[in-house]
Amino acid sequence: MPDFRLVGIAAVFVAWWAVSALNQVHSGALTVRLRRHIPLNLIPLWTFFAPNPARADSRLVWREERGGEWGAWRELHVGFAPARSRWLLNPELIQNKAVADLVSSLLRVRPAMRDRTALLSSAYVSLLNLVVAQPRRTGCSSIQFAVVRTARASAARRVEVAFVSEVHDLANAPAHVR
Repeated sequence: MPDFRLVGIAAVFVAWWAVSALNQVHSGALTVRLRRHIPLNLIPLWTFFAPNPARADSRLVWREERGGEWGAWRELHVGFAPARSRWLLNPELIQNKAVADLVSSLLRVRPAMRDRTALLSSAYVSLLNLVVAQPRRTGCSSIQFAVVRTARASAARRVEVAFVSEVHDLANAPAHVR
């Protein structure tokens, strides 16, 4: 004789899976109304590619001041694991995702904060910490970072500066000199 509790639990999970799958394929008025009445967002809606796909890449760049002159902008690039092992172990992916999430968070926070309060956001402080931890040239006195968005529109590549940090003095920063 079947255990009715087990059958009932299985029926709930099957129904939940079916409604979730339907919500991914067709997010119409019925699923919108249904999602409104179910607590805790138990019916997910993932939109990785549509209706708002990523149209630009955000890049974190930084430069250092040495002897009163600013050096060239350099991109903070964590890299990726070798292709042969990337499918199994790719710790760099976590670091790349963390930087991308911090940049997104900073770009979301910035328009709401017209004054210098964006400097106190966790995203700004974390990105500054990442940049300060990079190897620097000897005699570097200040550092500045920026978020640059790049997009490929037809054959041309479009570059837009989305955010520029303040200049930060490195007099008391630990030395990561190369």
